[in-house]
Amino acid sequence: MKILKATLLGAAVVLALGACTGTVTTDKSGTRTIGTAVDDATITGSVKAKLLGDERTKGFDINVDTARGVVTLTGGADSRMSRNTAGALAASATGVVRVDNQLKVLPAGSEARQDANTATASGEVREAMDESGDGIDDGWITTKVKSQLLADPGTKGLNITVETHANIVHLSGMAATAAARDLAISIARNTRGVKSVDASRLRIGS
Repeated sequence: MKILKATLLGAAVVLALGACTGTVTTDKSGTRTIGTAVDDATITGSVKAKLLGDERTKGFDINVDTARGVVTLTGGADSRMSRNTAGALAASATGVVRVDNQLKVLPAGSEARQDANTATASGEVREAMDESGDGIDDGWITTKVKSQLLADPGTKGLNITVETHANIVHLSGMAATAAARDLAISIARNTRGVKSVDASRLRIGS
C-alpha cells in the first residue's frame, strides 16, 4: 500500500509539472517527453489501484511498469485464471495501449514463487521490510501467512481465511483438529510483522 501511495504521489508531481510546461507526446526522434511520462505514471498508478482493490489480485506481489501506454506486469500469480484476471484489470485502465503480462504461475509459498516475487521492484522492497521487521503492511502479512499455511503439510488442506488489520491477523474457517488449529495460529503468530492473532472464528470440525 505504501508503494502505491508513493507511486500516486509521484504521478501527481509529474502532472503538476506537465500543467506548467505543456503536454507533448513524443518528439520527432520518438524520445519520451514530459507529456508521455505524465501519461505513463498516471496509468501505472491506476493499474496498481485496480490490482490492489480487487479481491482476486490484491494479495499478489505484482510490479507494474508503463512505457508509452504499454503496461508490463511482473511477479507471481496462483493460477492461470488469476494471471489472466490481472491482465484484464490492467487492460481496463484508461490510457492502456497494450498489456505485456509476464506474471509467472507458481505455487504460493514455493521457492520459485518467492524468486518471482522478489524479482520485482515491489518484491525487493517488501522482502527488505520482511527482513527488518519494520513497516510491513497488512497486505504483505496476509500474503505471507497464506503462503505459509499452504506450504505446511499440517495446514495446507484447511479452509482458512486470513485477514490482517493494523498488523493483527484474523483467522476464520474450519480446522480438522485442535492440533491443526494450534499449528495455524502458531504459523500466523510467528510471521514477521504480526502483532497478535485473533482466532476466535477459527473452529474445529470437518
